Amino acid sequence: MNNRKNLLAVMDIGSSKINCLQCFTDNNEITKVIGLSTIASRGIASGVITDFNLAYDSISKAIRECEKQSNENIGELAISISSDKCFTKTIRAKAQVKDEIISSHDIKITMDKILEDSYFFDKKIINISPTDYIIDDASGIINPINMYGNKLEIDFLVTFIGINQYKNYAQTITKCNVDIHRIVFSNNAAGFAVLNENELELGSIVVDIGARTTSIGMFIKNNFIFSNVLSFGGNDITEVIARKLSITYEEAEKLKVLYASVIDTSQEEDIPYEVPSINFENEDNYIQVSRRKLYEIVQPFYEEILKWTHSSIEKSGYKNSIGKVLVFTGGASQIDGLTTMINNNYNYNSRIGTPKNIKFNNNEILDASHSVAAGLIQNEININNKNRSKAILSDDKRNLEKKKNFSFLKQWVGDNFF
Repeated sequence: MNNRKNLLAVMDIGSSKINCLQCFTDNNEITKVIGLSTIASRGIASGVITDFNLAYDSISKAIRECEKQSNENIGELAISISSDKCFTKTIRAKAQVKDEIISSHDIKITMDKILEDSYFFDKKIINISPTDYIIDDASGIINPINMYGNKLEIDFLVTFIGINQYKNYAQTITKCNVDIHRIVFSNNAAGFAVLNENELELGSIVVDIGARTTSIGMFIKNNFIFSNVLSFGGNDITEVIARKLSITYEEAEKLKVLYASVIDTSQEEDIPYEVPSINFENEDNYIQVSRRKLYEIVQPFYEEILKWTHSSIEKSGYKNSIGKVLVFTGGASQIDGLTTMINNNYNYNSRIGTPKNIKFNNNEILDASHSVAAGLIQNEININNKNRSKAILSDDKRNLEKKKNFSFLKQWVGDNFF
């Protein structure tokens, strides 16, 4: 497989499952998935390593299964993290412009001030990106490079986790003889997988309903600008179904996936479903569950998730800066009637988001549960393309300088010797 270039490997580490994905970009710049493993995660809950050995076993198995499929070794991974212990904070840094014309060095100075702030000494910054530039009190600057100014201010969105939480992740993965290439907040990754160009530019909101966490992320002008995390997800709803109906977790998950809805269907014919009860050893003993009963259990929890989402948008400070577009992703977002519920109750234009650019086996589209892994791949591709463009510009600049120097030399030789 020596003809493969841009070989990338990523891992979405969730509370219920781990997705490991490997792909490459061919000579036609088409990204193809060559390895995809989905392993039940153990020893991980709400983005926190709770049992090192179990977490190591799960992560190691996901890596080896993916390598077996792709026939390629994985040396490094970009990984996702989603936890209520993962925070974002907007911080403004200031710098005096030394030479009146703003350069990349001035931007680096402001960023270094953030990185050296004592507030982050016991934290691991996993992402820092500028969201707004201000020159001499004039805001709304898109790109300050080569502009005149005396004072430069930049608002940075900083995503971070506790240093020990990071060390636990790092130790678990490096024990598998794999390096961590990059850590990305899961909602940030999901946004770049499921949002289209207009949604990223004009402003949209991604709600990722995972197994144990629900996260909200806001995007505008191709920037990730805000996030919030709720420590509650689809697995919590499954457990409530299991307890209230006295059935196994596995049966509760089947009921939720196949028959649960957040839309009241009481006007329709309601045929009950028979499910084995955990109260009896005899397999002939079943309980009957109606769709109405499932609705009564499930709907209030999704209502609370939507209320939390709406409250997060209200408190973010960006409500009036973005479009009224909500894109849901994550395994628990695929419940029947969710978009209808949000459209009716909160007047948002909503849809279920699936990865838009990456396909498996050339034609199989990855579903919403793979959005984060696909977003990690897309993020790596974007960064590689950006670095490649910078390298080309740098080479062009050097070539231009060479041409100028050669032209000067030719002119000097002509003036002095001919």
